[in-house]
Amino acid sequence: MSLIKYTKSKMVYFTPKWIKRLIYTIWRGYWRLKVQILPDKYYVDPYAIDGIIFVNPKNIHLAMKKEFDVFNFKGKVLSGNWDKEVAEFENLDFFTFYKKKIEKDIPWKETEYYQRVIKQIKSGNFKWSCKNVEEFDRRCEEWDSLYARIKEEGYKRGWHEDEVSVNIGRNGEMIFNNGRHRLTFAKLLGIDKIPVKVTVRHKKWVAFKREILDYSQNYKNKLYEKLTHPDLVNIPSVHKGKRYDIIKENLTVKKGKILDIGCHWGYFCHKFEKQGFGCCCVEKSNLNLYFLKKLKRAENRKFQIIAHSVFEIPKNILSEFDVILALSVFHHFIKKENTYKKLIKLLKNLKSKELFFEPHNPEEPQMRGSYRNFDNNEFASFIVENSSFNNFKIIGYSEVGRPLYKIY
Repeated sequence: MSLIKYTKSKMVYFTPKWIKRLIYTIWRGYWRLKVQILPDKYYVDPYAIDGIIFVNPKNIHLAMKKEFDVFNFKGKVLSGNWDKEVAEFENLDFFTFYKKKIEKDIPWKETEYYQRVIKQIKSGNFKWSCKNVEEFDRRCEEWDSLYARIKEEGYKRGWHEDEVSVNIGRNGEMIFNNGRHRLTFAKLLGIDKIPVKVTVRHKKWVAFKREILDYSQNYKNKLYEKLTHPDLVNIPSVHKGKRYDIIKENLTVKKGKILDIGCHWGYFCHKFEKQGFGCCCVEKSNLNLYFLKKLKRAENRKFQIIAHSVFEIPKNILSEFDVILALSVFHHFIKKENTYKKLIKLLKNLKSKELFFEPHNPEEPQMRGSYRNFDNNEFASFIVENSSFNNFKIIGYSEVGRPLYKIY
């Protein structure tokens, strides 16, 4: 049995914490050794996307101080500190100028930016492929026309030969590389998704993608839940977002705080944070925590991570959440008498407005010999009987056929 399979097996739930930590330490050391022995393999992107990916312009905070040529460097995987030689995109000359121009409706020729560019052109320096004042005036008109067109019709592909290009740094951060005018207009107009092409990826980011591949190979080359990072969205997964869509559609609460118990790699926190919720997740598996923290950093998320058992969360903290997610997690607590009793105490301390619950399949081998084993409706009734909730209903079914309950 592989190390990863071992950590996901039933055996883990009956082993001391120090053994779990040892298993994780061995796995990480084993992986690092493989990277050192086989660097050529581990720095080849296993999930490279050669075409278009879609990114929210708000998530492109950084810009290269010296861009990579989009033709000569396309698809390259590079080491070094190039991803640290960056500036804030919204501090770039053109962005700050154009923002001020549209806010105050200033004609081009009255702006400091225009006067500076014209001075450079007259001194013999081509700017934006313009070699005289007339050509630059036409270019200014083209920019204004493009801005107006995006404002009226939205951001569409096919208007330009090249898309905005980005590079991806060591931690997964999107770094602007080329196409500043289109990105500027998209940001200023509040466009929520634009097509971009990746020019260069950092070796450390590609190594992390290789870790994901290694993990998935122990589960028929699929992850448990879909990843949300634009450079990882093509990785196969068991769940593809259906549960999120069902829960979102059935949420009574439209803002507030969400707690995801047993969050795995944090999919629901990523999705609900984008919707404006304050999110917190509970995960105690060291292996899951490793990927959870890396993915959180890669997308610059703010959700909190509680790296302990949910039973260790103080009662006053539990009462702060408006929505609780308990998806395929509570059945682990009914396998033994002591955790069964802890689950009852946990349920009595929950004060949220609604709880979304996904039960297990009671026929699964992992439930043999369990202290308790409910069928789906029995489990939902058990939650209601031991909590402040008084109703439940099935609101849909996941990709694997498990029912989703809203308990309220």
